[in-house]
Amino acid sequence: MIDHKTLIKLVIGALLLLALATASGVFLRDPITVFGGAFVQRFGLLGLFGGVIFSDSSLVPLTNEPLVLLVISGGVSPWVVFGVTAFGSFLAGPLGWFYGRTLARHTRFGPWLTLKNPDMNSLLNRYGVRFVAVSALLPFPFSVSTWLAGAAGLPLRQVAAASLLRIPKTAFYVALIVTGWAVGV
Repeated sequence: MIDHKTLIKLVIGALLLLALATASGVFLRDPITVFGGAFVQRFGLLGLFGGVIFSDSSLVPLTNEPLVLLVISGGVSPWVVFGVTAFGSFLAGPLGWFYGRTLARHTRFGPWLTLKNPDMNSLLNRYGVRFVAVSALLPFPFSVSTWLAGAAGLPLRQVAAASLLRIPKTAFYVALIVTGWAVGV
């Protein structure tokens, strides 16, 4: 299911994240640290958790990595950031499934979502929950796959199990961010 083009995109995405974290640590350390400290003081870990849930369950194409960098720059332990982010990202899978399932049952959203994402819907129809599992590891919005899975009626238990793959993805991305950020010290 993961072809060489997808693997190349994964490597490019990881290198880009590392480069952005490094550039942020070198060129923007002071303002990011100030903003990160203010964010942590104002919103704390609940702000990180809510931001991760929103970015990973929303159909708006967002990613949680900038928020992770912000909270790390604000002085929170990378281990704590990893735990909060991994848990929030995991929970976003079943939440996205719930959104897709509810809206497909009670609105005309299901057919619209399918038409709006024909390639992803085709992969979901072909691979089922394996598509959700692979998308949990990829650097594109995870939420689209979980919404489609809910709209298609895939079992919630299987989507939740596939969402567990967000944990190693989060560990890898937090490690990249910490490594890049540390270069600017």
